Amino acid sequence: MTLAYQQIDDDAGFDYIGFDGIYLANSVQYSDFNAPGERSWQLRYDLDMASYGVPGLTLMARYVRGSDIDSTDADDRGGFFDADARNEKHWERNLEAKYIVQSGPAKDLSLRVRHAVHRGSSNQIDGDADDVRLIVEYPLSLL
Repeated sequence: MTLAYQQIDDDAGFDYIGFDGIYLANSVQYSDFNAPGERSWQLRYDLDMASYGVPGLTLMARYVRGSDIDSTDADDRGGFFDADARNEKHWERNLEAKYIVQSGPAKDLSLRVRHAVHRGSSNQIDGDADDVRLIVEYPLSLL
């Protein structure tokens, strides 16, 4: 089980600085929970099904809630500014199932299904979304 807390102590939010991603404890499938003044917490549970007789299958459930978002003092040239965004909040729920083939010609082939539900208050920048992803990975040894 994982419990995480994150707080953004800035009027500008936590931006992406020269990278293609962001590395925050509560950056999850749909939202990064990185808005100005935002406080967020996460509860996550991972389960390896090998101990239940299904090797290669893992399950994950996660809930993240963010609150105290205040974008009224953010730079109006940036992506976080909203003159009406005070005391905004949002939440996200993620479910994931992943299976890695254990033997045979497809050994190490990974299939993952991810589902996210995100809901935000009226002026929260991410809004409402439902997201389903299917991810297929197969490692190749080139050298």
